[in-house]
Amino acid sequence: MVEMTTGLQAPEAVFLDAGGVLLLPNPWAVGSVLRAAGGEISREAIHRAHYSGIALMDRAGRADWTLYFAHLAERAGVPSERREDAIAGLAALFAAPVYSLWNVVPDGVIDALRALAATGVAIAVVSNADGLVETTLRRCEVPVDVVIDSTVVGYAKPQPEIFHIALERLGVDPTAVVHVGDMALADVDGARAAGVHPLHLDPYGDCPHPPGAHAHVRSLADVVEVARGRRPWA
Repeated sequence: MVEMTTGLQAPEAVFLDAGGVLLLPNPWAVGSVLRAAGGEISREAIHRAHYSGIALMDRAGRADWTLYFAHLAERAGVPSERREDAIAGLAALFAAPVYSLWNVVPDGVIDALRALAATGVAIAVVSNADGLVETTLRRCEVPVDVVIDSTVVGYAKPQPEIFHIALERLGVDPTAVVHVGDMALADVDGARAAGVHPLHLDPYGDCPHPPGAHAHVRSLADVVEVARGRRPWA
């Protein structure tokens, strides 16, 4: 690792989740399904509900996307008698190819990625996806070169093997790597199992785990500060 002038050490590599970090669900598509079931929700509220919905799964201790869909329906004010319709509609939407839904790049992500690359750290995307996440990132003009897709490699987070593949691809030691993701179940637990330092992207402070259980960042701008050696990560 490179010693910086602050006295902190910068990691040699940064792994990034795709969904929730580099890409978000298309709010127009999600909103359309919810409106069809009698709800109404703004684009900003869908963005917000993504992270609180992920936190619900972390709190439950299982990656049950029905909890996430029910949360979106509740946030949209879908009538109780139409909730099942909304959940079924969202389940069908989220089963579509990645590029047809996860195609909105959050504000500031592209600039943060360029700033991250300028620090000299190696960067890889480590994503649970359907084999199309690299294509999706290219279509969305997200500048990344190394993409590890769970369907392509045959391992999914939190399995440590998917991280091992990324480590081998970049030629780095796990103790010199941070992984940034929005789901503790997949990203924090998986990174730890592989010996990688987790950084939980938690923009609104929704994480259900007790303070100090693991490190958090609010944005990719925070990750840039980690890569510059200005923010602790280990």
